[in-house]
Amino acid sequence: MRVTFWDWKQANRVVVKNGRARTKKAAELLAAAVRAKCKTGTESHPIYKKGKYAGQPWTRRDVGSLKKSIRVTEKNEKYGIEAMQYTGLGIIGGARVYVGNYWAWYAAIVEHYDPFIRPTAASMQGQIKSILENG
Repeated sequence: MRVTFWDWKQANRVVVKNGRARTKKAAELLAAAVRAKCKTGTESHPIYKKGKYAGQPWTRRDVGSLKKSIRVTEKNEKYGIEAMQYTGLGIIGGARVYVGNYWAWYAAIVEHYDPFIRPTAASMQGQIKSILENG
């Protein structure tokens, strides 16, 4: 039997679109769980007035700034002819969870001394896999 009406480019567009939606849904779930595990400080600190970094705006610490910095972004990665050939789109990407920003630059330090991202991701591995497989 030969299928002559099959449009593989259209089918791949649907698969990639659904895959991206599932990836974003899983990333949102992970980000919510990481926000719940993230500890917040109890004191805010103003910008340093003395020392080597006096007057630098990033020396300020606000309560909850690390928790507020947890976000999900969709990254579009452009590939060459191969992506165009297999997906018909030329763009393949997915959702990513980021922790930290200019004001919460210390996210990696907190994760090193008091891990909250990796254990959360490890404990949610089954849920994430289920979302990616089943939607």
